[in-house]
Amino acid sequence: MEEKPTVHVYDLITGKHLTRLPYSRCSWNESLNQAGGINVDVDMNDIAARMNLCKLLRCWKVIISYEDPSRIIHAGPLTSVEWDADQRRLSLTCGGGLTLLTKRLVLNHRLRDTWRDGNVTVDEQHPAGDLALTAKGSARDVIRTLIEETMQWGSLPFTLPQVEGGELSRTYNAWDLATIAERIEELDAEYRFPATHKDNGDIMFLIEAAETLASPDTPLWNAIVPDSRVILDGLSSDGGDMSTQIWSTGGKDNDRVYMCRRTSNQLTDQGWTLMQSRDTANTTVSELRTLQSSALARLSETTWPMETIKLKVGKEHHVNTSDHIDVTIGDDYLGTRTLHLKVTDISGDSDSDWINIQAQERYE
Repeated sequence: MEEKPTVHVYDLITGKHLTRLPYSRCSWNESLNQAGGINVDVDMNDIAARMNLCKLLRCWKVIISYEDPSRIIHAGPLTSVEWDADQRRLSLTCGGGLTLLTKRLVLNHRLRDTWRDGNVTVDEQHPAGDLALTAKGSARDVIRTLIEETMQWGSLPFTLPQVEGGELSRTYNAWDLATIAERIEELDAEYRFPATHKDNGDIMFLIEAAETLASPDTPLWNAIVPDSRVILDGLSSDGGDMSTQIWSTGGKDNDRVYMCRRTSNQLTDQGWTLMQSRDTANTTVSELRTLQSSALARLSETTWPMETIKLKVGKEHHVNTSDHIDVTIGDDYLGTRTLHLKVTDISGDSDSDWINIQAQERYE
């Protein structure tokens, strides 16, 4: 008989394992470049009543983890608690690894001991000094620097990877008061913070980031075969973000603001109208070349409507966001063909042995 997944509680600062939590239902979800989350229901039976859960389960003090015998399915900080006294049910809402970084600002750790309240003056005679934090290398190196810096303000259960090296450079100013999560979201990269166990059973979050995080092997599924445990669930197409021309602005340097425009004729040559949009999220970009590259990337993402393929697969198919998957389908609308997909969203529920997948076609 297959062992049921378990729910565990860990200390948020150290990652130390505290206890196993009895639960009646658990659901989880993950999305590419997002935190994801867990929802756990705990019925107040005799075992739960003896655990003093009111003291144990404090928001932003513990991490909740949903695990099967071979891996941590999803884990994140406890962000809200709801107690239904009539139903004697406790409902817990948790985030993911990225959620931990929504409560940390991008600040040079030297400000911890040198900060003094007052006016902040930055000009040629008053350089930014400790008010600026520069991160260089690959996208993963930039994320590593941000997390390493904030861990000197206070511990978090992240493990830092080796430095990769690269040409990316970002300078972050303290007076922007941006969170680390916000700065990570601005990077042109795929990233995730999967949880895993230390040798002693405690929890830690890894840092993974790259232009693409696809797994090295691309499985081939066949939804036509009845016993494959792969089912095509549908397709949705959304043109809300479509653009054929992007106008981008970068960060402000004294009285200068970089602007650029990039246009694609791929659709207009085929009868589509001109669709203009703005990209004002590059507040840390101080080079025109970098801004132009960002605009091109944004344009390539928005030329076509956002089409999402929906699948259901058995939970024995271990899937991560950003994985590449090829699946053969036979469908009245999509026809009989092999779809080359990139996974963007996954979710599951303790009441089902199926996993819901959302994916987009990849063009190679």
